[in-house]
Amino acid sequence: MAEAQTQERLTLKAQKDALRDGRIMGLECGACGERHFTPVVRCSKGHDALRVKEYAKEGRVVSYTIQVVAPEAFLNEVPFAWVVVDLDGGGPRVSGWVPFIAKPDELAIGQRVKFTPSYKPGMVFEKV
Repeated sequence: MAEAQTQERLTLKAQKDALRDGRIMGLECGACGERHFTPVVRCSKGHDALRVKEYAKEGRVVSYTIQVVAPEAFLNEVPFAWVVVDLDGGGPRVSGWVPFIAKPDELAIGQRVKFTPSYKPGMVFEKV
């Protein structure tokens, strides 16, 4: 008979509250170690032994695009870079934005960034 697995819950509200407090929370599978930022019920391998985990606040930019036209919530923020960040310590990749980036030579792939809590929408990162 299979051993019962326990699963910790991470709600979107709890995750949002943590981001406001400066913490990046996600889930890690206890069976295979797969890490997620987005709350899920099972990992991609089908395991349900998920536990809540706090991830590093720093990482490296793996991809970005510069936004000069933005949705309403970001109208006063353009231009900025929408980034994909590979968090340190084997954390998951997350997306967010880096303010005040207008040209490609102002941000490089591999650039170190740090999550900064903000009242602004999304995850705000700053260059380190």
